[in-house]
Amino acid sequence: MIWIVLISTIVFLFYLLILRGMKGPAKTIETIDRAINDLLMRGYDGGFLMIDIAHTSYFLQLQKYINSPGDYGIKFCFPNADWSRVFFQKMIDYTRKNEVEYSIMEKSETGSLEFFCVDFHKNTHEAHNFVKNILLNVFKVNEKVKLFVRLENATTEDKLIDR
Repeated sequence: MIWIVLISTIVFLFYLLILRGMKGPAKTIETIDRAINDLLMRGYDGGFLMIDIAHTSYFLQLQKYINSPGDYGIKFCFPNADWSRVFFQKMIDYTRKNEVEYSIMEKSETGSLEFFCVDFHKNTHEAHNFVKNILLNVFKVNEKVKLFVRLENATTEDKLIDR
């Protein structure tokens, strides 16, 4: 009996410490601006910021691109997949209504999966406002919702990566 309790406790702690920790630190809608700035400055080409919405399987993603030294920026991309289809058209409607320029890209390596994309170039303030409004107006989350952010393919140093 004690072994069952011990094993259960170890499994629970593993889940709590390891698996939950992989989501990244908890933020709010108002505090994710720092993570977006970090992506723009410290991200390598193709680096990305995952924003997981607590208590859901939903997420948003921003990605950094570098075309040449000094020519870099961030873009928001959202898939038209089974789990996200309900939000895909709502994002298009939101951007049209608010006159936000967007594009629809198709990724051939993933079959014929479409992606809704908005290029913010170097404007992290605009990117933050867009993500904030998508969370509030499309996903309909509470403004105090807990968000888990994870920056991938970026340096830990506080320096600009632009090549």
